[in-house]
Amino acid sequence: MRDELSVQDNVIFRGQRAVIPTALRKEMKDKIHASHLGIENCLRRARECVYWPGMHEQLKTYMGNCQVCREKDTRQQKEPLQSHDFPLRPWAKVGTDIFTFNNKEYLVTVDYFSNFWEVDYLPDTRSTTVIHKLKAHFARHGVPDVVFSDNGPQYSSQEFKRFSQAWEFEHVTSSPTYPQSNGKAESAVKTAKRLMGKALQAKSDPYLAILAHRNTPAQGFQASPAQRLMSRRTKTLLPMCENLLKPAVVDTDSAVRENQLRQARNYNRGAKPLRPLQNGERVRVQSQVAGHTYWAPASVVRQDRNRSYAVKMENGTVLRRNRRHLRPSPGVSPTSESTGRNPPTPTPGGVTPQPCSPDYVTPQSCSPAEPDPQTTQAGVTTRFGRVVRRPAHLRDFV
Repeated sequence: MRDELSVQDNVIFRGQRAVIPTALRKEMKDKIHASHLGIENCLRRARECVYWPGMHEQLKTYMGNCQVCREKDTRQQKEPLQSHDFPLRPWAKVGTDIFTFNNKEYLVTVDYFSNFWEVDYLPDTRSTTVIHKLKAHFARHGVPDVVFSDNGPQYSSQEFKRFSQAWEFEHVTSSPTYPQSNGKAESAVKTAKRLMGKALQAKSDPYLAILAHRNTPAQGFQASPAQRLMSRRTKTLLPMCENLLKPAVVDTDSAVRENQLRQARNYNRGAKPLRPLQNGERVRVQSQVAGHTYWAPASVVRQDRNRSYAVKMENGTVLRRNRRHLRPSPGVSPTSESTGRNPPTPTPGGVTPQPCSPDYVTPQSCSPAEPDPQTTQAGVTTRFGRVVRRPAHLRDFV
């Protein structure tokens, strides 16, 4: 770049950008990032007026380690949808949750196979009351293999743990502060509150609305939740032929899988997977304080299940969080979170090489050279790991 340098008033310029000496670069980084506008905004601002070798990477590292910016980071993008395993029979896997309606507490229990849900009024929210309601459903429909719930005190108590051991079912909880993982129960809560709210406004019987919902064929299934759970329709206030009330097994496995694929396609638009975290890796945990989101520093202890990790906060508390709520700290991981690229390797002199082309690291100049047959056939590996191969119609080009 020597041909681009000039001196004006004892200041070296590259074009119209002042070249910053080593002794002033720390001060210049502080001034560029004084407003905390974000990495890309600060880089665009710096490219207009200043320059020094390796400025781009040094500014990204400097701003990536800013404690104020890291604590105020925005939420991470959503990951591709990871559906629950589809059970092979009714009532093999159930979800449960507690919700409040009209200043009263209710328990919802939903079957993953049929979408059939039960609603129970709770005089209180103790574990004993919740267990008593669940026992009634299990005695009616059978003991499930898996019970999925959130991490409420009713489900994380020792009493509920003893209940799961005595009734021999597996109790699985979602990641804290991530209700999307318990989406089946959350969807049942939404439907139940909507039906109960409309019945309250219309001054009608809410149980008739629930009965109608259980006997309404779901879109794309051609079978109601009652049919999928009990292999029969239940009698409602609508006139119905006697033959329609007789038991008949319905097969909806293919419809369920097609529905899952359709939901995944719609949800995954704009979704991007996040790389797995390693034990001991420094991260920041998305937390809520007084209604505001901030990212607190922590370290990964272990991976619990799927995208759930146990992390240790600075005060020694161990929490479990979903991968979406964990952001790797800049400068710790060998790869970048957004691109997955490895940083350039500095030379022994401490200067990062600046190749003529941003894709190549092996050429030492931009002048044409004789093609290497082996290199032409196998391709050239760039510093980002991409293999570049010459097209077949250019094999004879020198």
